[in-house]
Amino acid sequence: MSEGVCKLTGEHGPFVKSHILPAALTRPELQGAPLEQFRKGDERPIRRWTGWYDPQLVTAAGEKILSDYDNWAIKELNRPKLVWSSWGPDVELMAPDHRRIPNSPLGLRRIRGLDAARLRLFCLSLLWRAAASSLKEFGQVVIEEPILTLLTQMVRMGASEPLSMYPITLIQLSTRGIPHNYSAFAGEKLIPKVDGSGTDMVPIFRFFLDGLIVHFHRAPHPTDSSAATLGSKEELLITTIAFEDSQQLEHLKTAMTECIAAEAR
Repeated sequence: MSEGVCKLTGEHGPFVKSHILPAALTRPELQGAPLEQFRKGDERPIRRWTGWYDPQLVTAAGEKILSDYDNWAIKELNRPKLVWSSWGPDVELMAPDHRRIPNSPLGLRRIRGLDAARLRLFCLSLLWRAAASSLKEFGQVVIEEPILTLLTQMVRMGASEPLSMYPITLIQLSTRGIPHNYSAFAGEKLIPKVDGSGTDMVPIFRFFLDGLIVHFHRAPHPTDSSAATLGSKEELLITTIAFEDSQQLEHLKTAMTECIAAEAR
């Protein structure tokens, strides 16, 4: 077992294996089966029996902080059925607070009762892991100093504010799709202007978690104080979309096409 400085606590000691995304959210459909793991730009998927982990990221003290976030978050995400693994045998989201838009793959959820501050901290811990890790699968998640230092302190100390530090919005896939891993990447998304005059292109980091998509806004935007931003209001507004009409399916198709092409060469 190698030793070094824990990137979260700053203490020296033996490193431990630390998952970038919680293992409970990167499970295969059948127990014991391999996962087809994708990252944006890969020539081919990688077959793994566990999710991504970094053996030189944290010591036991740092892993205790991260695992505490994970253990709590799994329960919090399962309770309102925010991830596929909490649906049981259902293939479509069945929740009283979810409304499908007629004749559309889109819908809206209005969720109350979430511990938004703690859930935001969990999400920030994922962002920190990806940015602090040297794994090439997360190479697009780049956070420069001194912002990374501030994020490290927030995750270590349990400080969810300021909310302007990577505001978070969520999109839920409202139908069950193919179980898979897809690594976080840097991208952009369109957001309506507050005055209704059009849209803005906003840079984001995008994470996929078992049917839940997490967007970290890399630049402030006037809508960051809306109910769609995690922690800004008591009620959280979440956009939903059917998997078969989602960008996630398009990303998956692209990765699979690249895989087939690579294997044919």
